[in-house]
Amino acid sequence: MMSQEFKKLIEQLQDDPKIISKFLADPVAFLEKLHITSEERKALLSRDVEALNVLGLNDSQAVGALSGAHSQRCSTNRRM
Repeated sequence: MMSQEFKKLIEQLQDDPKIISKFLADPVAFLEKLHITSEERKALLSRDVEALNVLGLNDSQAVGALSGAHSQRCSTNRRM
């Protein structure tokens, strides 16, 4: 089961360009500031999709959070 802060982070890593860039620039320092479990931190830092699945993410969420790819909800992907 994932913590609420981890759930929020996963959503942000899929659609918030500022959070994505901070995470990709220095994942260790970025994650140290958050109140997530050691399992959650380890899964993200090791880029372990299977561990993220165990925590409750589906493959799409896990890959999206790890890749820095923006979802369709992201304002940088919306057509004007």
